[in-house]
Amino acid sequence: MDRKRLTPDHVKFYQEQGYLIGLPQVFSPDRLKELNEGLAYLRVLLRPGEDPKEIREWHETSGFLYDICMNDTILDYVECLLGPDFFMEGSNFFIKEPHTSPTVGWHQDAYYWPLYPEDSITAWIAFLDSDEENGAMRVVPGSHRAGILKH
Repeated sequence: MDRKRLTPDHVKFYQEQGYLIGLPQVFSPDRLKELNEGLAYLRVLLRPGEDPKEIREWHETSGFLYDICMNDTILDYVECLLGPDFFMEGSNFFIKEPHTSPTVGWHQDAYYWPLYPEDSITAWIAFLDSDEENGAMRVVPGSHRAGILKH
């Protein structure tokens, strides 16, 4: 099995800065098309007025979402950072519709998932290209070293 592993430089950067970017693409363009089609189907299952953020923990009943969460490459990357003994706490979608202005305020993910110890990793998977023009995620490098901050 060809396992995707982080380099020692990746691990060091993550430990110092608290995030990683620029890793090789996990999903092929054809698979990303399938993922977006699958997401469109899931959105049809929402009740009228329900936000796509309500697609939380659906990996527990959706093979489609379970397979995304259990992607070998993503799990290999997480294992490089946390070791082999970890579990998935949850899954959800944050969808920013075109030409809308909703934002997600500055926060630490571990604050919302009160786990002990506080070692947690969020694997953010962009189904579409993300940049400054369409609301890419921003981080504060190294802020994780201050522990959980009051929100």
